[in-house]
Amino acid sequence: MACRPDGLDVLVVGSGIAGLSAAIELSGQRRVAVVSKESGGGGSTRLAQGGIAAALGAGDTPEAHAADTVRAAAGLGDALVAQAVTDEAAEAVATLARLGAGFDPGSLAKEGGHGTARVVHARGDATGAEITRALLAAAHQRDVPVMPGIFLVDLLISPDGGRVTGALVWDSEEKALRRIYASTVVLATGGYGQLWARTTSPRACSGDGLAAALRAGAQVADLEFVQFHPTGMDLGRDPRPLASEAIRGAGARLRDSEGEYLHGPEGAGDLAPRDVVSRGMARRMAELGTDHCYLDATMLGPDAKAIGARFPTFVAACLSAGLSPDRQWIPVSPTTHYTMGGVLTDSEGRTTLEGLMAVGEVASSGLHGANRLASNSLLEGAVIGRRAAQLIVAAGGPVGPRPVVPLADALGAAGASEHISGHALDRDSLRRAVQAGAGVARDAEGIERLASYLATATPTGPDGPGTWELTNMAQVARVVAALAARRPESRGAHWRTDHPTPRSSWQVRQVVQQLGGELAVGDLAVNEPVPAELPAGRYPAAVGGPTAITG
Repeated sequence: MACRPDGLDVLVVGSGIAGLSAAIELSGQRRVAVVSKESGGGGSTRLAQGGIAAALGAGDTPEAHAADTVRAAAGLGDALVAQAVTDEAAEAVATLARLGAGFDPGSLAKEGGHGTARVVHARGDATGAEITRALLAAAHQRDVPVMPGIFLVDLLISPDGGRVTGALVWDSEEKALRRIYASTVVLATGGYGQLWARTTSPRACSGDGLAAALRAGAQVADLEFVQFHPTGMDLGRDPRPLASEAIRGAGARLRDSEGEYLHGPEGAGDLAPRDVVSRGMARRMAELGTDHCYLDATMLGPDAKAIGARFPTFVAACLSAGLSPDRQWIPVSPTTHYTMGGVLTDSEGRTTLEGLMAVGEVASSGLHGANRLASNSLLEGAVIGRRAAQLIVAAGGPVGPRPVVPLADALGAAGASEHISGHALDRDSLRRAVQAGAGVARDAEGIERLASYLATATPTGPDGPGTWELTNMAQVARVVAALAARRPESRGAHWRTDHPTPRSSWQVRQVVQQLGGELAVGDLAVNEPVPAELPAGRYPAAVGGPTAITG
C-alpha cells in the first residue's frame, strides 16, 4: 500500500455509490484511491432494492421532486439542498448508465411519499447490486485502486489541529496499522444502522467514519433521526432482508397480524412516507400485542416465478425461509434502514474541518431532514459524490471547510464515565439496548435507561477491528440517546410517545461537536445562514463555556 506523505491527493474511505462516484469523477485529474473494510465493496449500496429517484417522466419536474423531498422531511429538510440535488438527478442517472449500469426499460415506479412515478430500477429489485457492479468495473477501467480489508481507525490531524491530513488504518492482510496521507479525505463509510438489533444495514455500518470525524472535531448533526422501513422481513436473519417499497407500489398490501388491511380496502396509506407507515404499524402491533404485521403480495402473480421476474431479491429471500409469496403473507415489521444523521456538510460535501469531506449516508447534508424520501439515498450519493469531486478539482488543493454552527449547551461526556463503576459491553447487548431505548416509539424513561446504560458501558476486547467497531458504535449511540432526549417532540422518524406532536420551537437541527472529552450542542434553523463573523472550521465559545454533565 502506498503510504508516503505525498502519495495521494484524495483518499476515499468507503466503496458504495457515493465514494465510487467521487473517485471515478476524480480519476485522471487527481491521484485518488479507495479503501474499504469490506472484501467485496459496495457497502449498503449493494443491498439497495429500491431505485434512484429522478424527474424523468412526462410532466414531472425537479421542482416537484424537491417539493416532495422537503414535504417528507417533516420541517427539517433544506429546500436549497433539495433543489440542488433534484436539479442534477437526471444527469446522475444518465452518468450511471454511461458507466454501465443497466437500468430497466419501461415505466417509472411510484414509491412512498412521491407525488408521481419517478423511480428508476435495475434488475427489478436489485438496483443497488447493479449500480455497484457497474461502478466497480468503471473504477477498474480507470485504474482507480479499490483496496479491500482496510479499516479506518482514526483521521490524521495536522499539528495545529486545523486540518485533516490523512487516515490511520488497519490493513487486515498485513495485520498492521498504516498511515495514509492525502490532501483531502472523503468519508463515504455509510451510516450507523448496526446500532439497532432489527436492521437492514450490513455489519459494516457501525458508524466508523462518523465516530472518527467526531473525535477529530468535526461537527455532526441530526443523529436522533433514524428511518425505520415498514417492511423489514421477519425471517430470522441479521441483517434483515428488505421488501422493497416498489412491491407495495406494484399493488402489494399491508395487513395486521389478524389479517385485516392496515389502511382499509383502498390502501392509499400503504404508500405514505415511511415514518407515517412505520408509526401506524407500531401502533397496531402494540394494540394486538404482536411483533409483526404482514405483507400480502399474493396478487402480484400466479406463482412465485412470476413475482420473481419482477422482484427476484424479495422472492429469493422468501423462498430461503420456506415461504412462497404467491400463496403466503410475509411477516414484516418496522426495521432500521437508513440513518439521516451524520457529519454536518453542505450540498458539495464540505465538513467543518479543512481537508475532510463526507458524502452519502455518513453525511448530513440537510437533504433528508427528519425523514428520507424513498429512493433519494442512492440519488444523494451519486449527486453529492460527483459534486464533491468537482469541488476538489476546482479547488486545486485541500477544500476549505463549511462554516461551523454556534454551540451553546453542554451535552455530556463523549465516552463512558471514568468515575462510575462500569460494565463490559458487547455488540449484541448494545444493539438490544439501542433497539429498546431508541426504536420506533420512544419516551423519556426508555431513552434515559439507554443513556444510563451507555454511560457506564466500556467496550472490552483486544485491539482490532471488532473492538474498534464496538467503541465507535457506543460513541455514536451516546449522541443518539442524548439528542433524542433533548428533542421533546415528535417529528419525522423521531416519535416520542410522551411528546406526540411537533413543536414549532423545535424546527431546528441539532448540531454536536466533541471538545476534548465533552460534547457541546447547538441548534441550526433550517436554511438559516451561519453568521459571517464566525471563522470557518473554528469553534465559537459557548455561553459560559461548555460544562461537563456527568452521572
